[in-house]
Amino acid sequence: MLLYQLFSWYSDVKENVEDISDMKWTMLKKQLNHLSKKDDVEKRAKTLVQDLAIQEKTLLSGNKPPVAAATLQKFLKDSASSLAINVKLERTLNPVETEYYLGIPVEIGFTASTVKLKDLLVKIKKSRTMLIITEVKVKVTNVRDPVDIYTTLIVTGFIKKPEIKMQDEKKVKNAA
Repeated sequence: MLLYQLFSWYSDVKENVEDISDMKWTMLKKQLNHLSKKDDVEKRAKTLVQDLAIQEKTLLSGNKPPVAAATLQKFLKDSASSLAINVKLERTLNPVETEYYLGIPVEIGFTASTVKLKDLLVKIKKSRTMLIITEVKVKVTNVRDPVDIYTTLIVTGFIKKPEIKMQDEKKVKNAA
């Protein structure tokens, strides 16, 4: 009887040890697999940092919202004047906060033909700066002869939030 109990105890212990060792072996394989992917993850992180740097070059110039808004207004006015569009309304709206960036909306109003409006929209789309047209209001000035239309555009550009820039500068200083 004692021999039977010892044998059953031994087989139970042996089975438990095998189960635990199998689980640890599986966990080790998973960890080794993750470690082997480390180089790929590092390469991906570097490319993402480079892509972010490229995308951040499309932000508006200027550290403060008023400076960025002035830059955006100048770009819009220059683009409109190059198409012989007389801007009648220029207004800076309140900045819109996103997680990491500030949206700087600028409103412009002008009277132009549909062809000139299309050309202006194409210029805005092709600009080096990342701009989003958040609102377009179009009113026909003469219903009988709808050649000229009064258009109001709200164009938004982006800058980094000032506190994000300060944190990035601190990280760079600490790394050096």
